[in-house]
Amino acid sequence: MSHGEDVSRPTSEPDAPSRRRVHRSGLQHGLIPDVLRSVTRSVSRRPSGVLWLVTLLVLLSLGISARFLSFKTDRSDLIDANAEFQQRWLEYTSRFGQNSDAVVVVESQDTNAIKRVLDDLGRQLEAQPQLFDRVFYKFDPTTLKGKGLQYLPSEELEYCLNSLNQYGDILDGRWDRAGLQTTTETLNRRLKDQDPAERTVALTQAHTLTYSLRDFVVSGEFTSPWPTCFSESARFDASSFQPIYQITESGHMGFLLTVLVDGGDDFQGSSQSIDRLRELIGDTEELYPGVEIGLTGIPILESDEMRRSQSDMTIASVISFVGVGLLLLLGFRGVRHPALAMLMLLVGLSWSVGYATLVVGHLNILSVSFTAILVGLGIDFAIHYLARYLELRHAGVELRPALLRTSWGVGTGIVTAAVTTALAFFCATFTTFLGVAELGIIAGGGILLCCVTTFVVLPALIAIADRRVEPRRLPSQFQGVLLRRLTARRPMIVTIATIAAIIVISTGSLTLVDGHVVPKVKYDSNLLNLQARGVDSVNLQNRVFRESQGSLLYAVSLAKSPQELLQRKAAFEQLSSVGRVEELASQFPRDQSGVTVQLVSDINKKLSHLSEFPREFPRLNPQAIGLALEDLFLSLRNINSPQGVEAVTALDELLNKLETFPLQKQVGLLDNYQYAMLAALKGQFEAIATVADPTPVSPGDFPEAVRERFVSRDGTWLLRVYPESQVWDEEPLARFVDDVRTVDPDVTGTPLQNFEAAGQIRDSYLQSAIYALMVIWIVLLVDAVDSVALVIGMVTPLAVIGATFAVFPEPQKLLNPVEVLALYLALTTAATAIFDFTNVRNTFLTMLPPLAGSALMFGILGFCGIDLNPANLIVLPLILGIGVDDGVHVMHDFRMQSGVYRTSASTINAIMLTSLTSMIGFGSMLVAAHRGLASLGLVLVIGVGSCLFVSLVTLPAILTLLSRRRVDQASHSTVATPHEVSHPMVTHS
Repeated sequence: MSHGEDVSRPTSEPDAPSRRRVHRSGLQHGLIPDVLRSVTRSVSRRPSGVLWLVTLLVLLSLGISARFLSFKTDRSDLIDANAEFQQRWLEYTSRFGQNSDAVVVVESQDTNAIKRVLDDLGRQLEAQPQLFDRVFYKFDPTTLKGKGLQYLPSEELEYCLNSLNQYGDILDGRWDRAGLQTTTETLNRRLKDQDPAERTVALTQAHTLTYSLRDFVVSGEFTSPWPTCFSESARFDASSFQPIYQITESGHMGFLLTVLVDGGDDFQGSSQSIDRLRELIGDTEELYPGVEIGLTGIPILESDEMRRSQSDMTIASVISFVGVGLLLLLGFRGVRHPALAMLMLLVGLSWSVGYATLVVGHLNILSVSFTAILVGLGIDFAIHYLARYLELRHAGVELRPALLRTSWGVGTGIVTAAVTTALAFFCATFTTFLGVAELGIIAGGGILLCCVTTFVVLPALIAIADRRVEPRRLPSQFQGVLLRRLTARRPMIVTIATIAAIIVISTGSLTLVDGHVVPKVKYDSNLLNLQARGVDSVNLQNRVFRESQGSLLYAVSLAKSPQELLQRKAAFEQLSSVGRVEELASQFPRDQSGVTVQLVSDINKKLSHLSEFPREFPRLNPQAIGLALEDLFLSLRNINSPQGVEAVTALDELLNKLETFPLQKQVGLLDNYQYAMLAALKGQFEAIATVADPTPVSPGDFPEAVRERFVSRDGTWLLRVYPESQVWDEEPLARFVDDVRTVDPDVTGTPLQNFEAAGQIRDSYLQSAIYALMVIWIVLLVDAVDSVALVIGMVTPLAVIGATFAVFPEPQKLLNPVEVLALYLALTTAATAIFDFTNVRNTFLTMLPPLAGSALMFGILGFCGIDLNPANLIVLPLILGIGVDDGVHVMHDFRMQSGVYRTSASTINAIMLTSLTSMIGFGSMLVAAHRGLASLGLVLVIGVGSCLFVSLVTLPAILTLLSRRRVDQASHSTVATPHEVSHPMVTHS
């Protein structure tokens, strides 16, 4: 029998009827205990065969995963494709591509240096299309030059056409009509015209000719004497078609945009492109002293966050592994049994990966964290199992009987904890956020598989590892003597003190604002606040916004035509939350009507048959050209106007200068001038011809890097709407989203995706927590309450709710599904309590660790000024699952005892170890520079610690008070001594 003290249990029954029979020994009989006992008996008889089969299943699972498991690394993969806002996003990305621009920022006080750097770096990126797409750093309008006339108003085109008509003979090849003598004689006649307007025009041309001729003879400088075919306001030259660089108005900051080519189907995404881009930036920066080159943009921010978090998680994992390992060594005072627990966990993880492959088929950037969740929660099952097993072995129970009694004793608690935790995760499938739903499916199934390995793999490992080990050589456990003594001897003081402390601390989660009680713990949706402090890409994007109002985030509006787009642009620009609007439609000619096209076509026809320039001209007749110039001089002298006086003065200087030259030189100078003026006229005709293409301007005329950003291949036009202020915070983001939707309800873009996704993440975790609470409550009732009372309690509310639905014609308007379920649970609980109040009360107490622990956690967060964010919001289901596990194990320990309750050493040791391992595992994230991970670790440490406090201090004290009634009701029972364990010795199977 015993190796020491008597370990028999008192014979008094528990304090309320139960579906399970409870023997004198405290052992439960029922479906779950009996199944677990049968499984353990089979496993312990053939442990080697079981482990070979397990190994085969592990290899099969890993093989399936290696072959079929895929990765979805885009954040849009976290969103349900059926959501309306996601459908709009997918429509946009299907037309314009999914990747945002990476932004290279070049800073210098020298604008020309910035241009040189942009040209140099731009050419390097364009030479590597396998890594960089749509490289854009300057707008080169050269391709539009041929259609330049289309950008002029029709009035200017008519003016040009009329001017060309005056040169009709010349265009037909009569170049002699444009000679110096003919031009001078023509001007002389026009100056004597009766029409004042004609004389004014002639005077202007004569003024230009005389100055041009004088400058050529006097200084050798030539300027064209011909009037242009356009008005001064519409005149353009080659400078109008010079490249336009992406540079701020100050000239101190330039930009290069490029779309990074996705590097593959893993969580590194476009890392190859980013790495290469950083190399090129570093090399280029060395070549240009005084120039700073930085890199930012949405893909860079996301990459920096992913890399920082992966680096931090690697460090945290090492710390966690070492810390948890040391804790298990201390907790079990040995190496062998912690190693067995880790092997069991590895099997559970391997099966879970295969399960994820078969059920979901892929991992996303959220569901990939399921391994960390399973490590934190799955190891708990092994710890509880080993703690009870070692307790029994030290009590003298042999190996196989100890395994049987362990599975029979703590098995129900482990199964209940696993089922409730798994259901808590499965409830995430009812939410609208696909990333959370997939995480719930994978993590929930993984929890159940870890539970299976606890009863299939762990007993087999123990049976082999401990088959030749004497009980005295097995490690002893932490007994928690002081804690057990405190809750057992002073339960009333402990209960009052701890409940008061919980209430007081919990008030820290609330505050008064204008006389209203509001939550003090806020939800910070700003994704930049998750980044590590001092990240270059984050600091640079803030500097870019201050310098140029160039937000990296912009809304996207799609239109079917340029006209629709421009109308929408005007409406967007009226919004106070909108800073600027970018599109391509305004770069097209304003008037592409038939009138403009016809006028350009007429001009093009006029110039399409421009005759060849004569190789030689007859030499000027000195006497004839002299008379013509003298007549012009006399005509100008008779005009009493400043312009006329200036022309006379210039012409007088010209004639005086010519008189100083011999006749041959005079003729040579005038011949040369005549050739130059004819060449200038022909050049003017040719210049107009080069911009007179009548083919309408189309998107294909624009550079590809610009065109593909704003016009899709199917003819959809895109408009980018930039916010006036930064929209990373929720309030300005919500205002911006609401405003732009007043103009275009179908607007999409990264800000709207962030807005909707943040709301879905927040709502999904809250909804899953609510659903999980309801499902867990049902499971706990099923686990605790008498079968007859449970059936009556669950059926009766159905009649009440059914009658309500029958009376009201549209009951769905009164209550939503969640409210209906809550009403049903409330009625079920009330009805069940009438028949089995004690176990319903115990079910409430089982929920004390997660509920009171959460209240305590939020109070501490409020006092410390710690907010929730998208990274640490996952604490809601995790704390719920951990807290329920603790409550279930304490309550099952309570049920296993009769008389005055005293927490068993194995329960204290197991809960202490499971909680501390979780706290060390999550607490290791506190070393992370990534603020999101650090906050996740901090919040979970606080939450797990709060649940630990409630489950080992408050709850046992309350149960001790309640258990005293068992002594009063069963005074003939023998109260267990402090040294008694929960089970008798069993010497046979």
